[in-house]
Amino acid sequence: MGLEKIVLTYDAQKLQAIKIFMPKDGQSIEEQLTEQLEKLYQKLVPPPARTYIEEITKSQNKTQSRSTKKTAE
Repeated sequence: MGLEKIVLTYDAQKLQAIKIFMPKDGQSIEEQLTEQLEKLYQKLVPPPARTYIEEITKSQNKTQSRSTKKTAE
């Protein structure tokens, strides 16, 4: 499956405070938000649905891989 972009609106002063106090050598805001979304996904999406989504993703990746190999030949 592809990636989808999420656009958020958040208080500018709070965001600035996060940027100021965020460790410079740590994860970016985007990386931390992605991590939190993954946790939310694990919490809310039932295991059978997650398994189904994983299988679809694997199948699509295999199909794309085969297409790429055929194009390269």
